[in-house]
Amino acid sequence: MLTLDNITKYHGASPVLVDVTFGVPPRARIGVIGPNGVGKSTLLRIAAGLEPPDAGHVTRAPASLTVGYMPQERDARATETLLGFFARRTCVAAAEAEMDALAERLGAQPDLVNAHAEALERFLALGGDDLGARARAACSEVGLPPERLELPLTALSGGEAARAALASILLSRFEVLLLDEPTNNLDFDGLERLERFVAGARAGVVVVSHDREFLDRTVERIVDLDERTHRAREYRGSWSDYEAVRERERAEQLRHFEEVEQERQEIDRLLRARRNQAGRAGSRVLARETGGSDRRATHALSSKVRQAERTLERLEDVDKPFEPWDLQLTLGSGGRSAEVVLRLEHAVLERGTFRLGPLDVELTWRERVALLGPNGSGKTTLLHALLGKLPLAAGRRYVGPRVIFGELDQERERFSGGEPLLAGFCRETRATQLEARSLLAKFGLGTDDVFRAGESLSPGERTRAALALLALRGVNCLVLDEPTNHLDLPAIEELERALERYDGTILLVTHDRRFLERFAATRSIELPLPRAPGAPLAGSARWEPPPATGARQL
Repeated sequence: MLTLDNITKYHGASPVLVDVTFGVPPRARIGVIGPNGVGKSTLLRIAAGLEPPDAGHVTRAPASLTVGYMPQERDARATETLLGFFARRTCVAAAEAEMDALAERLGAQPDLVNAHAEALERFLALGGDDLGARARAACSEVGLPPERLELPLTALSGGEAARAALASILLSRFEVLLLDEPTNNLDFDGLERLERFVAGARAGVVVVSHDREFLDRTVERIVDLDERTHRAREYRGSWSDYEAVRERERAEQLRHFEEVEQERQEIDRLLRARRNQAGRAGSRVLARETGGSDRRATHALSSKVRQAERTLERLEDVDKPFEPWDLQLTLGSGGRSAEVVLRLEHAVLERGTFRLGPLDVELTWRERVALLGPNGSGKTTLLHALLGKLPLAAGRRYVGPRVIFGELDQERERFSGGEPLLAGFCRETRATQLEARSLLAKFGLGTDDVFRAGESLSPGERTRAALALLALRGVNCLVLDEPTNHLDLPAIEELERALERYDGTILLVTHDRRFLERFAATRSIELPLPRAPGAPLAGSARWEPPPATGARQL
């Protein structure tokens, strides 16, 4: 259906993709992986026809094949309604505009009748004839009030925007669907709906994702983009299958490299020894000026030296397995806080028409708490109240002595303005430019990144900058809102290791199921959805302490 043949793409003089080739047959389920910046989104845009390659070509068979691309970042447009967003994302709007434009020209150009018929067929195939009815059903399915369809997309909350993005995928009727990080900001229910859609879709699906559980449940092939060669390699199976093959191949390559290196060193030692012997024997012959057996012995040693040299030359060159840039994250606790870190007493939280509470929440020293709940239940609102960023409508907030907060917000708003990253980082940390550049480089942010405006950085680059800030500050209470969003898999795994070593208090919001499992929360707080769409929530959070303490209701 869709074939990418020897795709090469440069950004300036730097190669991003080199001779990348793979096909998307009917009902394919392909996961594209690789570190941040390797060109995954660029590859999807080229496949969608939104960006031309510098070499190679993309073939659609048939030429009328419909290909849809869902970008990872929100692309809300001013005054665009939710229904308009659905029409644009599903390409119904573009198909309708083409059909209407051809219809206007039909009177003067009757030869356009076939083109108009094809445009109409495309409009119908994309689901344009009943988009409104299906949009209302999709909204109900994902928990959005249907009346939101006529509201500007920008009026939606963060949770509602995530559900709107999911609904746009569920509404799509493409023959090939390209999804760029579709799991970002989805709750557990949304993830399950997306997985069911991918499993049942008649389309071929290509998905860029760093969600290991999602990849394990949905894909049957993995395309791995190599950051060193900029080429692609394809593996059969899910993420776990790929990971097992990759580790096996890496172990075999390392074993072979070590064997060859050991053989090379042994021959090199033998060669040096024989050269020394030959040199000493030659000196004795010259000193004695005799022939016979001494000359024959010297000749024999010289022959052995030449033989060892030829053996060394014939020994194959084996590259050591490539060691990619590796995030080394250490999060110091910044010293012990008081036993009670943070407390909300009879707190009521209000944001617009949304109301949460009254509720009581308490965090104590070295607890690892997971804050759970569906999108729209108020998790980020609760975090903002706990951090003092949102004033309480009622109740009291208490922060214990010696508490130093470190926050990673969901929207990655820190370093998102027009100020250069380096200037903002120095201002936040009071570090010198040299100290800041050295630390940011350890987080994969080099010269080309630190002088750019924060708003021009990718979400993944802003996430790494925020992690660098946490590493430098030394905080004893981490508040992490969807920390795995926009991080690549090696960075996620390093963050898991850093949190395992961290000895302070952690409050975590995440829908990454593998990450949550490895976080090993000591207890959880679960927020329910409001009782009715758009209605205030006047209830309490469900508190789940470790089994040893018994159940408690807040």
